Amino acid sequence: MRIGIDAHAAERDGSGNCTYIRGLLTAILGLDADNQYILYATEKNHPFYESLPHRPNVRIRCLPPRHPAVRIPLFLGPATFRDAVDILHVQYVAPPLHQGNLVATIHDLGFLHMPRSFSRFFIWRSKILVRRAARGAAKVITGSEFSRRDIVSAYGLEDRTVEVIPNGVGPAFFEQAAPEAARRILSSYGVRKPYVLFVGRLNPRKNLVSLVRAFDRFKIEKKTPTQLVIAGRSDFATAKTLAEIKSIGSRDLVLTGFVRDGDLPALYQNADMFLYPSLFEGSGLPVLEAMAAGTPVITSRTSALPETSCGSALLIEPENEAEIAAAMLKLAEDTGFKADLREKGRQTAKKFTWDAAARKTLRVYEEAAAESR
Repeated sequence: MRIGIDAHAAERDGSGNCTYIRGLLTAILGLDADNQYILYATEKNHPFYESLPHRPNVRIRCLPPRHPAVRIPLFLGPATFRDAVDILHVQYVAPPLHQGNLVATIHDLGFLHMPRSFSRFFIWRSKILVRRAARGAAKVITGSEFSRRDIVSAYGLEDRTVEVIPNGVGPAFFEQAAPEAARRILSSYGVRKPYVLFVGRLNPRKNLVSLVRAFDRFKIEKKTPTQLVIAGRSDFATAKTLAEIKSIGSRDLVLTGFVRDGDLPALYQNADMFLYPSLFEGSGLPVLEAMAAGTPVITSRTSALPETSCGSALLIEPENEAEIAAAMLKLAEDTGFKADLREKGRQTAKKFTWDAAARKTLRVYEEAAAESR
């Protein structure tokens, strides 16, 4: 088969779409030397592409321009005909006309359920284009049963069309960083131990205002020098979110901004606990990464997060600040429970590998290629 993959998200550091396509491509190209792959990029010399296996069955084709509203319909579509692909794999949005059967990864429908977390243009565009991609795809991939049911219901798809392929966790999260290297990494971001950690884009649906207020409750009750470290790059309405956070006047709050991939494992591994009180997730990659690092997790009992954490996290109502603070106190004071959660989390995370995701994705490609268009 000739498989075209829209890989441009691999160039967008600090997003779930980026982590997904990097992990998946690395694993697929490490496993499959038979099929032909064309990776559609916007920055051919990006370091990620340099890190991929240099094999004769892999080619990187650079498409202009960077903006997807122009590149996808006007350049990606024609490129698939020129390359005579059998399969085109995209995330969320596909060109209206393309060669080959379509595989679309749709991580979640947050733009439908959490409109205050996206711009009006993004919602309008997504309502049209994601629906069209889902209904035109031979196969849709998503990361959880929660999202599978949501996508089937929203777009009226047959159950067999939507395949659940859980995301993976990179091996670096399981490997303990050397103490001196970890100290240098933490210091470079202004972090000192002890600290509790959040990792994710600074978007309203991440519920950061409730997190900071809950942390203040915890600090008053526990009287501890613990820092709250919020790590992640800007996103929609970040300025408003940061203004609300700063108005709380919380002490010991560290906003690191974007954290490099190579630094993330040490940041997770040295945290006392990981907090992820998101209001809506189709999977929740940071929860898996924290569990792999052996960090006890507090996360929401909403959307796909209970499914992702598989009974290995302490679940809370995300908008109940008293409950979040009480969960933090429980982990801080019950060392036996905390140790048990660490071990359960690591064992759970071991089940989520990019190799497993790649093998299942290759099977989906084969099934999609067999579909009549």
